[in-house]
Amino acid sequence: MAKLQNTFSWSHSSGNDFSLCRRKRYWSKYGAWGGWERDAAPQCRTAYRLNKMDNRHTLRGVAVEETLMWMLRQHQAGTPVTPEAAFDQVARRWLRARWDESTGKVWLRAPKACCLHEHYYPQFHTGTDRDHMFEVADHVKSCLAHFHSTILPRIAHVTAQMEVPVATIGKGDVEHFFLDGIKIYAIPDYVYREDGVWHILDWKSGSPKPEHAEQILLYALWAREKHGVPPDQVRLALEYLGSGERIDLAVTEADLERIQEQILDSVQDMAQYLEDADLKANRPLPREEWDLCFEPDLCSRCPFYELCAPELEGLFDGFSP
Repeated sequence: MAKLQNTFSWSHSSGNDFSLCRRKRYWSKYGAWGGWERDAAPQCRTAYRLNKMDNRHTLRGVAVEETLMWMLRQHQAGTPVTPEAAFDQVARRWLRARWDESTGKVWLRAPKACCLHEHYYPQFHTGTDRDHMFEVADHVKSCLAHFHSTILPRIAHVTAQMEVPVATIGKGDVEHFFLDGIKIYAIPDYVYREDGVWHILDWKSGSPKPEHAEQILLYALWAREKHGVPPDQVRLALEYLGSGERIDLAVTEADLERIQEQILDSVQDMAQYLEDADLKANRPLPREEWDLCFEPDLCSRCPFYELCAPELEGLFDGFSP
């Protein structure tokens, strides 16, 4: 079998990570590469394992998305379910399994098993494990209730034939397109076509943030670049499941050109941390050239804190989560 090549790619999350901390980009894209190999160096193996880390907020987001899609499929099959039943049949079991993996340290022998930041770095978290479990469960229940009462009625008429397939994590190479030859990852939560219009929905289990609008505009760029859909045939919606709030966004060619320019600017900034700024070769400069952010709030939430800790001596003096 041919050896996997670490090709350059860009995503909204990687661009955000790079802007906050160069070193985090190094660990996730380069320091962790090959960590699955039997002969991987210990630091590389650790970086690969830490790169899989979740936290309770991302965990609840995935639980919500998995469960609401199950609710939608049940509705499409003519067997609608209540939010309570959906939580019991899907979310509760899924969360319990992930939580047990994390507390049982299954990730020590299976790096892809769930490892929660709260369990790996307890010094950076307040509250008990029980508190965190109930917090996650309550939030997931609230999101499912809002989906059932406000969002599902709006998309209840959508059939499987109207949906646009989106390649998600765990099902081969995830959804992407190419921009100037650069692989750009973009994974919309839910897309369907109706009367010639593409409706792109993004589920959010957390609070509104300015960058959410930039993220969903990236999906409109995906629709144009990969599927040839012009912006006047795209409707974007941010669905905030915790509150039931919906934000609709119109999109223009000017918006897409702006997002495209931001992506290419980010790519060029990343290229400065590669040998000869060569994206095709994609060989990183030495780790020490990738700047640390030295911000306690960011470092305390980063999965790679363990690897950077020797260089962060004194940073957390007087810091409390």
